[in-house]
Amino acid sequence: MTPLNPTPTEHGFAFETEAMAGCIQPDGVYHGVTRLVDKRSGRQLIDPRYSALNLYRLFSINQGMGQPRRMPRASQVGANFVEVIWPPTEAYQGEIAARYEIVSPNAIDLTLTVRSKGTYPQHEIFAPSYFDKELRPHIYLKPPPYGRSTGGPELTIPTVNDVFRGTVLVFPRDAHAARRCVDGRWDRSEFSSDIVQMCPVRHYAYCFAFVADAENKLAVVLMSHPRDAYAISTRYHADQEIDRLVSYSAFDFSLFGDDLLPGDERVARVRMALTPLDGNLSQPLALYQSFLAEFR
Repeated sequence: MTPLNPTPTEHGFAFETEAMAGCIQPDGVYHGVTRLVDKRSGRQLIDPRYSALNLYRLFSINQGMGQPRRMPRASQVGANFVEVIWPPTEAYQGEIAARYEIVSPNAIDLTLTVRSKGTYPQHEIFAPSYFDKELRPHIYLKPPPYGRSTGGPELTIPTVNDVFRGTVLVFPRDAHAARRCVDGRWDRSEFSSDIVQMCPVRHYAYCFAFVADAENKLAVVLMSHPRDAYAISTRYHADQEIDRLVSYSAFDFSLFGDDLLPGDERVARVRMALTPLDGNLSQPLALYQSFLAEFR
């Protein structure tokens, strides 16, 4: 089934395929995918206060350069996409183009293109997605270098722990990437009052993560290529409301991470896909492997 043309509504651009229905909003603070409904269950998976595939912060080493959420922008609509374009600002000398493409039957691709007019060491676009708080985060981690291990990637549900209570957990690609979230970029408040303690922990094994319902029958999978996303962060899960960090479930992708010079252009891709789950939770990894084969 070919996806319908994105249809303008008062809440953005509605879309529908055989497997899903939703809305892409180019405007406002919580631009991105504001509604994602699994048609099998009828369940809305995104926290209705927020959005998925949202562009939040612009960073460089020890530097915050503003929030695309609050920056002026333009948009255009095509047969199966909505594209948002941010021109350079005083705080950030770069153009950002974010294309949200509907991929039938069950996915939305975000293709993010940056054209730099400035010099930005270890440049990052921080892109969160906010889901219903009942969905539980899952991520594959590399085995620890010592101690008890199965020897292969370990599927983990990050849960509350007093050691990192009140922080955002960061799963970096490698030890070099782990330094970036604590290099001062989250301590700068010139263009944002949001100062967050980021806590780098174990390295991700695969550049994808997913949230699943309590019965493990349905998941939303977020994936990127390791060259495009140097870290994935999450809010830990807790069964008790008092132990939760926030009132939603979320994953964030730290995109790019390399140095930008004037005239450079970089492209990063993120895919968000809906999938049913079997007893082995095998579908998310299969979707990720297909994504990597598509964008080698």
